[in-house]
Amino acid sequence: METGLRRIHVTLAGLLLAASASFANIASAQGDATIDEIISPDLERREIREAEIDSEDFEVTVYWGGIMSVEDFGSNRMIGGSLAYHINEDFFMEAAYAQTELGESSYERLSGSAPLLTEDERDLSLYNLSLAWNFLPGEIFILDRWALNSNLYLIGGIGNTSFADEEYFTYNVGVGVRMLTKDWLTLRFDVRDHIFEHEIFGEPITTNNLSAQLGVSIYF
Repeated sequence: METGLRRIHVTLAGLLLAASASFANIASAQGDATIDEIISPDLERREIREAEIDSEDFEVTVYWGGIMSVEDFGSNRMIGGSLAYHINEDFFMEAAYAQTELGESSYERLSGSAPLLTEDERDLSLYNLSLAWNFLPGEIFILDRWALNSNLYLIGGIGNTSFADEEYFTYNVGVGVRMLTKDWLTLRFDVRDHIFEHEIFGEPITTNNLSAQLGVSIYF
């Protein structure tokens, strides 16, 4: 009698264990199905292409659109170019040259007297050596279709301005933006203040002469 009861107990225990395992498998399968509905493993990944930027250190820029306002001599078209050496991602050095032609001064226009400068003396040229800091790298979006890598930079340096048969020591400070269109080609736009002192009107005066230029740069 006891042996029969023991066999029944063992049989019932086995059935309970089998039922528990079956319920566990069913619950696990339902849980996996629920997770699959929430997080689908079959989502297609979007292809992301990172910009391949040249690691070259030198940059040549030609300014094909520019204007310079020389204090008391009006604003005139300016052309020029520069050669830059990129020290690292944050800093670069630049040697630049530009030229423009001065207009009439306010004194000449108002007084009606003889010109202060000859035609040759109105040719202004300048060169400078500057250090720039790329302080705000980022992207510029155009028409919601293109994203161009960009850099805002601050620049400043020293140089020389020549006109009226004189040479004037010059400081320059400014800000610019560089937009990368290819891995070797960029568009640049910057605005600078060229500060120098002259005595053309009889007394020494310190002048602020603003320039704005748009150019194309090539890395090599």
